[in-house]
Amino acid sequence: MDVSQRREVTQQMYKSSGGFELALSPVLFALVGLLIDRSLGITPILTVIFAVVGLAGVSVKLYYGYKIEMEQHEASAPWAKRHD
Repeated sequence: MDVSQRREVTQQMYKSSGGFELALSPVLFALVGLLIDRSLGITPILTVIFAVVGLAGVSVKLYYGYKIEMEQHEASAPWAKRHD
């Protein structure tokens, strides 16, 4: 496997991690909220709040990551304006 193939495999592995982030972040946040809820002896208010915050955070991260990637792609496109 040459260097360019390794780079492509690494880039594809990085791009595929978005699904794991989207699924695991809210779950991990909810588990932390559940632990705090149990230690305080309250209803699962913090569990729900932490899960929503985790989902919102990962959604914002994925949105801005996609936006930056598309801007870079657009800048390198053949139709992009060049400032030479």
